[in-house]
Amino acid sequence: MSKRYFFLDMLRAVAVAEMIHGHSLDGLLSVSLRSTAFFANWTHVRGYTAPVFLFAAGFAFAVATIPRIDDYTRFSSHLLRRIKRLLFVILLGYLMYLPFFSLRRTILSVGTQGWDDLLRVDILRCIGVSALILQVWFLIRPRREVTWTVIGILTLALPLFAPYVRNSDLVAGLPAFIRYYFVSSRFPLFYYSSFLFLGFLLGYVFWEKRKPWFVYALVIGFLLIASAHVLDRLNIMIDLHRFMTKGGVIILLTVLLERCESFWRSMPKPVKYFGQESLVVYVVHLMIVYGSVLNKGLASYWGRTLSYPEVYLFVIWLMATMVVLAYVWHKLKIEHGQVATWIKNTVYWSFLILFLLKPY
Repeated sequence: MSKRYFFLDMLRAVAVAEMIHGHSLDGLLSVSLRSTAFFANWTHVRGYTAPVFLFAAGFAFAVATIPRIDDYTRFSSHLLRRIKRLLFVILLGYLMYLPFFSLRRTILSVGTQGWDDLLRVDILRCIGVSALILQVWFLIRPRREVTWTVIGILTLALPLFAPYVRNSDLVAGLPAFIRYYFVSSRFPLFYYSSFLFLGFLLGYVFWEKRKPWFVYALVIGFLLIASAHVLDRLNIMIDLHRFMTKGGVIILLTVLLERCESFWRSMPKPVKYFGQESLVVYVVHLMIVYGSVLNKGLASYWGRTLSYPEVYLFVIWLMATMVVLAYVWHKLKIEHGQVATWIKNTVYWSFLILFLLKPY
């Protein structure tokens, strides 16, 4: 069983907490209050939320893979479980944005705004596909130096070439199902996958250079920030310097959390589980705020009408509710694993069967 690194759970917890905060403000705050300096500054900070989530996923991929590299460079039960898990994450990304709870109506919606919203890649699909790319790379059985070189180049190349991809006629001519993985999405692979790859590289350093790793991480983090500053002053490679700035800051945050590992271990269990069960928290809080194909979210009832005090009362309530949900779900998985698996499979297959058979 893989060792649990609590600072990674805290990194996920930070990302999910800001997602709850951010989605609540975005979905419920009154339109008249969005011109304040606070909202403008928060919008800037919000830009770090998804990159933190992606970085944590890449870091976790590295520390789960490197110690058991033989299990992931050949066909094995571990590899099959990972591929199933990643495909489930990708599928869940599509299910979250279904326009109708009916396969027939969804197919008939091709070409509409609802269909476009379904195809625009969200963070779950970005994580799933990016991690699959890493997994495919390991099936080639590359040498350590080759992995560092190729993934390092890819990490910088994606944001560097993102503007060219966005303006490419070749990409524009691709089928929408594929095109949205590159352009015009919430989290296109060109740019956002780089945060997952950066997390993987830092996780690789963490595993191989455990004691002095934070020194390497600090050097990399400050080097990224300094390079971004130079590019910003020269006003060139805008996407690359934004990636470097965010990547550098996220690395420094990760180092800070890792240095406080003993503190996180002493935190109450519900707080730790909040990070560990980030996927279920992510999905459920989106359903509550924005709704889904199964329900209307509070944004549909309240709209963008709430004041700051009202929104933050809601944030506190939602955060507490998600902490309880994470705790209950985690305890259910650990103490009653078969029951948790039965619940998950029942919900999953019932949803798919009804979706496939429902005529309207």
